[in-house]
Amino acid sequence: MKQSNAIAYLRQLCCSGLGKEIVIPEFLRAVQSVLPSCNNVFSGCNEHFIPSYHILGFALAELDEDAPVIISRSLTSELRSHYIAWFKQHPALTDATVLDESFYRSDLYNIVWRPNGQHRILQAPVMQEGKTVGILCLYRPHRQKPFNCREQALCLRLLPYVAHALRVPDAKDIQYSDNGLSGMMVMDTQGKVLYLSYEAKKLLALACHPILSLAAGIQEIELLAKLAQLCRNLEAIFRGQNAAPPSWSHTSSNGRFIFRAYWLDRQNKEPGGLVGMTIEHLEPIVLRLLRALQNLPLSPSQKEVALLVAQGFSSDKIRERLNIKLNTVKDHISNFFTKLDIQHREDLLPMLLALDSPISIPKEW
Repeated sequence: MKQSNAIAYLRQLCCSGLGKEIVIPEFLRAVQSVLPSCNNVFSGCNEHFIPSYHILGFALAELDEDAPVIISRSLTSELRSHYIAWFKQHPALTDATVLDESFYRSDLYNIVWRPNGQHRILQAPVMQEGKTVGILCLYRPHRQKPFNCREQALCLRLLPYVAHALRVPDAKDIQYSDNGLSGMMVMDTQGKVLYLSYEAKKLLALACHPILSLAAGIQEIELLAKLAQLCRNLEAIFRGQNAAPPSWSHTSSNGRFIFRAYWLDRQNKEPGGLVGMTIEHLEPIVLRLLRALQNLPLSPSQKEVALLVAQGFSSDKIRERLNIKLNTVKDHISNFFTKLDIQHREDLLPMLLALDSPISIPKEW
């Protein structure tokens, strides 16, 4: 992907009107096309660098149960003072040892950072009205080169996009796609996880930890308890008892997760039973449309109009929303119809959804 297209996508993403809990995780993943990095994080904090939450651009499948506590305890008042002093004179930080010489011997690095390949850093404060509201944290593993001055400057160009996205209230009445990535778990009738596919492992992590905080462990316990209840419901139905349907829809900042429990018949006469639990991950349609549009041969204005057309907006509503002339809207529509070789508005949505695959899960995060 051309860097200009990638930057345009990040800008359009942050101006999409979706809430920060949807936009920021996607931004953290998509920014890798502009600034090679991995396992990126946004930490919400105040002007005193006291963190309140962490939004992840990856799935913490092997989250240490003490990780949120370790993160909180590591940011001592002394270290926060160092952060404040540093960012008063510098726009970004690329060496963790500048603030803490023993950082690479700390629990934060060895328990939280290192297992996730977070060694090289590029951290920059996100500002609103002159006050710090968070820190954008980009990472690279040890085997890769440190972030250079050019990459630091590029990161600073992107910070206003993040600041804009943080101002948008969390979206309501979001329309989700009809299909997405899925995985399979095998559980016993009491809800204990026995086996799970690679995809299920990552999807379960996405569902459990959309935002990392001191309540992250509680979120995971509550979700697994709900899945255990589905298993018990399924067993009750199998025994002819009245019970709620063995399916559940869970919505978080990482999307909507549909869990469905199925009874697995044994092929021998051994006692006991097993439950198959499918997980399907559905993303907001707007997010998928934005990804599909980013590599098409359309101008930025044509992409804005195409996004609204795909969502069913009339030409007049698009005129009002974008504050442009009606003839301009019609010209944009005519031009991208020609470029995309489509004849009708109804053809656009299925074409774009076909171009965008559901979020992929690489073998290495």
